[in-house]
Parts: sequence; structure tokens; C-alpha cells
Amino acid sequence: MVTAMLLITPSLSFGSGFALFEHGNRGMAMAGAMTAVADDPSALFWNPAGMAFQTDEGVQLMAGVVLVQIDQTFYGEPLYPGDGYIAELREQTFTPIHLYLGIPVNDRLEVSVSLYNPWGLGTYWDDDFLGRYISTKADIEGWNLGLSMAYQLSENFAFGLGFDFVYSSIQLRRTVGQINPFNQRLTDVADAFLRTSGTGNTSFAWNAGLLWKIGSGFQLGALYRSGYQIDFEGKGSFNQIPTGYPEYDALLGTILPFDSDTPITTSLEYPDFWTLGLSWQNERWTVSGQYGVMGWAVFDELSIVFPEEPQFSQVVREDYENAAQWRIGAELRASQHWALQVGYLFDETGQPIESMSPLLGDGDRTGYCAGVSYLTDSFRLDIGYMRLEFGGRSTEGTAWDGFDGTYDGSGNLAGATFTFKF
Repeated sequence: MVTAMLLITPSLSFGSGFALFEHGNRGMAMAGAMTAVADDPSALFWNPAGMAFQTDEGVQLMAGVVLVQIDQTFYGEPLYPGDGYIAELREQTFTPIHLYLGIPVNDRLEVSVSLYNPWGLGTYWDDDFLGRYISTKADIEGWNLGLSMAYQLSENFAFGLGFDFVYSSIQLRRTVGQINPFNQRLTDVADAFLRTSGTGNTSFAWNAGLLWKIGSGFQLGALYRSGYQIDFEGKGSFNQIPTGYPEYDALLGTILPFDSDTPITTSLEYPDFWTLGLSWQNERWTVSGQYGVMGWAVFDELSIVFPEEPQFSQVVREDYENAAQWRIGAELRASQHWALQVGYLFDETGQPIESMSPLLGDGDRTGYCAGVSYLTDSFRLDIGYMRLEFGGRSTEGTAWDGFDGTYDGSGNLAGATFTFKF
């Protein structure tokens, strides 16, 4: 039973590789450099203060989706799995959504509601992947339901404040391997699943923003989004894989709990996030840049608790660090009805090389973005595209799980956002 408990316990490490910042396709096309722009309803993510300067737009409804495809290749290194070994993630498409509703109360005050996925990616390896004893599949999903208000203190200065109800779920899968005493070979004996369950796994957070119209077309914006903790409850289960040796299969049935679930609890600290931006605009151009930091340092260790078997509880080392972001974007209003956007971003990872694994082999991200918009007085369509590059990053022989190699990948993101004004 001790072996069973430890084998079902994966590291739940996560980082910018699972985080989403693309909560509006115009903003995505400008690389997310929206903190000092904040002139459409996606301000509810990037800077809620911007909603105070949109009261003359009437009621606004923004809805959209982004299609996300991530490719990653693993190149083995000594000692294990060794030079020459190559594996690729299986293809998956993720569809995070964003939905915003802004309602003006008067010419200075606006209240708003938002719903989006701050987390919503995963990894998926083939069943014969050599790292399958660490992870074959991982999915982390999050939902954020927010209520915000923004108030214009003067013609040039506004603040925003919001409160968020957050929900998260996790599903993990790995293969259990044991030495078969009949042939002395490492043999797959079970698929282990860990999943969160129940209606819990929720928490609360808050956010605040400032937007200052300095003059001569310049604006200064600031955002802070708080971190939060989610106390997860879940269950682990095993599906037996026949080995071809009936006696050994029967023996495994006395060791691994094939016919029951194993309760597991853990707590995850989600990072806070702040950005500071500066923008300039005239009748045709908007140019914006911003700097921000994700507070990944809160993720230094992870306690895994077995409520019914406390002797099997353990602490997993993570040692994440805070990570910086740089984003720049521009928009050209080419005509009365058409606008074009471009952008560039560089996001650092907070994951140390020692914790890189098949569950998540994260790296710094470079993004190249473009988009086009069609707009009228009451309607806007934004189509955005982002190409992400994850520079090859090696564990340098230091992986805590003993699975060393280089993770190299890329991503393609494309989507559409519709905005209606009433």
C-alpha cells in the first residue's frame, strides 16, 4: 500500500505554461499591452479603471473565444532517457472564452461583470512515452467570475475595483511501473488517475486599477490582481493493466487499490499579478507598452495529504521564482471601419529547471502578434493571431525526477471577439 500511495502522487507543478492572458482578441493582437489603453470591455482583465471612461458607449457586451494549439518536443539527455530519444506532445486544441458586460450608471460610474478562463491548458503524451511514469496527461482549468466598478474622479483620472469568484479543476494521469519478478523487466501494471471532485475547489480574489490621462495623448495605467489559495479535494484511482502473468496480476491486486478510490487533498497558492503601462494615441495611432510581474515565488512547495492514511502525506519541492513580462503593441485605424494591430511580448517562466518534467516543461515565451478589426458605431469584430515560441530549455542533468532533457515548443493562438453596444 505504501508503494501505491506514493505512485499516485504526482507533482502538481504549474506555471506560465498553463496560464492564459488572451482575454480579448484585439488585446491579444497587441500582445496584451492594454493596461494603459483599456478602452474596450477587455479592460475588465487588464485595467478595470478604463471602464470609467467608457460610460458614453452605453451598455457593452463583449464575447469571444481563442483557439489554442501547443506543440512541444522533448529531446532526451544523459543519464536518462539518454541522447537520441525524441518525443512529441499529442495534438490538442483548447478553447478559452471571455465574456464581459459593462453597464453605465451615470457619466462617471460604470459597473461590470466578467467571465473568463485564467487557466485552461494541458499536456498529453503518447502511452509509450518513456516519461509516462511521471505524467501522460495533465489538464488544469480555471474559471473567473468577476464583479467590478469603475469611477471617474476627474476628466483625466479614474480608478477601478473588482472582486472575483474563482474555480479550478485538475486532472492528472500517469502510468504505474513495477519490476516483474518473472522476467525482471520494468512493466506497466496500472494507469493512475488523480482528479479533483465535488463543488468546492473555489476561492475569492480582488483586483484594482488606475488610469491617468496625462495629456498630449499619453496615458499611464496600473493593475494589480491578487493571488488566492484553493484547497483541493480529489480522488486517485488505479486501472489495472494485465501483464500476461496471472499470478503477478493477482499479487498486484493485493498491493494496489484497484477497486477503490484514494482521497487526496492539497492546497495551491495561485500567484498575484501586477502591470504598469504607458500608451500614446492620436486619431489614427495607438502605441502601448507595459511591464508586469507574476508572483510565482509563492509556489515554493506543495503539501500532499492523505486524510485516511496520514503516514503517506508528503511535501513536494517546487522553488518557483517571480517572473517578469514585457509587452508592446500598436493599432492603426486605417479607415472609418477598419483597424490593424501588431504586438510583441516576452514572458519569463517562473519554473526552475530542476522541476521541469513531462507534466510541465516550461520556458520563456516570445510572442509575435497581429490582428484586424471591423467596427461600426454599435458593433465591433476583432480577429487576432499570436505565434508563441518557447526557446529550447534543458534540465541540464538536474531534474528532480531523474528525467533529463530539453523541452522545445511553440504555440498558435487565433480567435474572434464580438462587441455589441446598446
